[in-house]
Amino acid sequence: MLEKRVLPVLFVTLLLDMVGIGMVLPLVPILFTDPSSPSFLLHAYPETSWYFIAGLITALFGIMQFFAAPILGELSDIYGRKKLLTLGVGVLAVSQIFFGFGIEIGSLALILVSRVVAGLAGANFSIVQATIADVSPPEHRARNFGLIGAAFGLGFIIGPLLGGWIAHATDNPAAPFWFAGVLGVLNMLSISFFLHETRTETKAAKSFTWFKGIHNIQTALSDATLRPYYLSLFLYMSGFVFFTSFSGVFVVKHFNFTPAEVGTYFGIFGFWMVVTQGLVLRFVTKLYSPRQIVMVTMPTIAAVLVLFPFVPSVTVLYTLLPFIAMPQGLTMANLSALISTNASGEKQGATLGISGSLTALSQGVMPIIAGALSGVFGIGIPFVVGACAMLCGWSVLRKS
Repeated sequence: MLEKRVLPVLFVTLLLDMVGIGMVLPLVPILFTDPSSPSFLLHAYPETSWYFIAGLITALFGIMQFFAAPILGELSDIYGRKKLLTLGVGVLAVSQIFFGFGIEIGSLALILVSRVVAGLAGANFSIVQATIADVSPPEHRARNFGLIGAAFGLGFIIGPLLGGWIAHATDNPAAPFWFAGVLGVLNMLSISFFLHETRTETKAAKSFTWFKGIHNIQTALSDATLRPYYLSLFLYMSGFVFFTSFSGVFVVKHFNFTPAEVGTYFGIFGFWMVVTQGLVLRFVTKLYSPRQIVMVTMPTIAAVLVLFPFVPSVTVLYTLLPFIAMPQGLTMANLSALISTNASGEKQGATLGISGSLTALSQGVMPIIAGALSGVFGIGIPFVVGACAMLCGWSVLRKS
């Protein structure tokens, strides 16, 4: 059965991608917001710009995904999934090497370029989604999309842990990025040798523009059937990005975490996501529909985010993490299932490309906003604003 042959390969592909991407998480706060660290790169820049630059480093990845994800999604409908996925992971590996060189020579410009390249390549996420949709019957989609969350969760465990501990062991913050480049090469080989092509019926080629992402936003707003799901996804992801983009900075500022400790923090977060995707999701989806699940999980995570800026100790911090990670895992798998199930079969790549575009837009815009807000109102404000965005997304879905 194609489903059983393809899903393990996609899981490994996403896992290796996320390990490489996850390595940056414990290093951004140290490199760009902690002047007491010998690895700090912004001594020549005014303090008022540090949070903004940290947000920009994160945001560039999402901005480029916003433009590239819908194009890759539809190109994979035309030319097939395997070739484009192989190319994407290879370019992503190159971007990691660029980032490492940027750290070595202290070049903020090269680091920014590497994030642009990584965002373009990382847009292959939409191809993975479309491939899962190709091989998944409707009744298995929520469960199979849960594999994405599981890979993300494991990536959040392994990537930040490796990034933090490699940087600590080598006393070199560039070292994790050399390692990530090697993982990218292995990922290319895995796809080349083991992934079956799932797009058996291709469409005629047509022209694409870099503004397809903007067109997708217009399409999302004009599609009466999918509009509430798209809008809910965007608002929810915007709220979650507020959390992910600045929680590492928060723990460095409030608890003086080292890169290894930040890596452990994200690793524990990832552990709870894996528990959710591997155990909880399968049990819950047998009892409740995707809509019923997200009606509970979205306000739950919003409530916890409001509490986050007031965490008094590391013990309480780690106590709260499962109440963020588990609702996140359940929400993303079931929102993706809702969108996929309500879309026609011949438009799976395009529909999931639009979803990727909306997610990327939130990942591109919100870290910059979070950085600007943090510079003015303090590091706690992104979490409160994020919770409000999630509740708005929940309200839209509830009224649909």
